[in-house]
Amino acid sequence: MRGKRAFIVLTGYVLVLSAIIGLIYLIFTKNAPPSVLNTVGRVLSAVLIFVQMGLICLIAPTFSSSAISAEREQETFSLLIATLAKPSTILVGKLGAALSYLLLTLFGSLPLIALTYSLGGVDLIDIAKSYLVMIVAGITFCSVSFYWSTLIRRGVLAQLVSIFTVIFLVAAMPALALFLTALASNFTQGPSADFINVTFLMLRTNPFAAITYLIVPGVPNPPNTVWFHTVPLWVSQVLFYILLTALSIFLSLKRLGKVRKWL
Repeated sequence: MRGKRAFIVLTGYVLVLSAIIGLIYLIFTKNAPPSVLNTVGRVLSAVLIFVQMGLICLIAPTFSSSAISAEREQETFSLLIATLAKPSTILVGKLGAALSYLLLTLFGSLPLIALTYSLGGVDLIDIAKSYLVMIVAGITFCSVSFYWSTLIRRGVLAQLVSIFTVIFLVAAMPALALFLTALASNFTQGPSADFINVTFLMLRTNPFAAITYLIVPGVPNPPNTVWFHTVPLWVSQVLFYILLTALSIFLSLKRLGKVRKWL
């Protein structure tokens, strides 16, 4: 926050969201029938949250993927490890800085979501749950990226691996679930219960699917025959990402501890 970059990025982030929402609002209000105008608040809220989730997938890995790699490239990592700072202190300092900036961008969009909420069509509790999904996803992406930063010496390579990991979590898992569904539908006797259970388990790990079930109306609920059908999709997704965050932090601390013992 000491330079211009943070303010420029935050301003650009809010301007991009404002432009997207403004264009969609103009399209909806131009010669639209009343039945369509009644859904403008619900559509704008969904678009705003989905765009933010997509931006989090892009910018969260860049915040912490070079936290340790940059220290190695600048040849200051040995000095950092040799200090009296514990590995947990280093992790909290590096990861906390990235998370605080990520949370700042999320809270910067609250005035926009307040405008879309004022148009009606969406519950405030669903918006709060969607923001919880985004916050937990951002924390997970930063934690996983920090772990890759402790393993990979080159900052650019650590950033690429972090981005590919995020793509795998948010895109590859649903794509595999859809592939299994299409494969099962080709069977003459219909999809088996195992295929359906595996498909919904993969969807339960995806933040976009969790947000879809929260704010997009008309999405059919999982059938009563699948596993954990009584558990809301967003709850299982948040719990899975919390476990992934805890695992990443644990492995990062172990990695930093090994480097300290080696020195």
